[in-house]
Amino acid sequence: MKSNFLDKIKQKLLGRNIFLIGMMASGKSKTGPKLAELLNYKFIDLDLLIEKVAKKSVRKIFKEDGEQVFRDIETLCLKEIIKVHSLIISTGGGIVLSKENWGILSQGITVWMDIDEKVALERLSNDLNKRPLLLEGDIKKNFIRIYNSRKNLYDQADLKVKIIHDSVEKVVEKIIIELDSKINH
Repeated sequence: MKSNFLDKIKQKLLGRNIFLIGMMASGKSKTGPKLAELLNYKFIDLDLLIEKVAKKSVRKIFKEDGEQVFRDIETLCLKEIIKVHSLIISTGGGIVLSKENWGILSQGITVWMDIDEKVALERLSNDLNKRPLLLEGDIKKNFIRIYNSRKNLYDQADLKVKIIHDSVEKVVEKIIIELDSKINH
């Protein structure tokens, strides 16, 4: 991408944080660093921050402490993150479940990375150990159930980027184009 185009985007952003939201396996953690690099932002993977704070993996938090403890730590971390500007933050898929979290997310720009179900299921089949909400029962049924319960929440995002078999670079390009067309000074 041309640097004068990216400079225009940076001016529009004015240091506002960008939150990548969406279902598990939508590529938030892989897209975030590339987007941050292009915009000269810093990148934070919220799940990794939660693991540092809790001193255990997300999976272990779910297993030993339960989902509610994970959600509480997630909100605490989000409250700290919002104090810093010029960040790209990849969030966990369930961040949208809390009204308090939405209050924080709305202080930045939310980008829904809306992944095609088949592509997500392909990715998840190779990555189940890190997905505590999918460990029991039929993966596809669980994924669809979770997606359907969150779709209306994701739909409240400022921007939506549809992802099928796109490379990380293509997804970043789609996000930049959406930022350019939808974000005002």
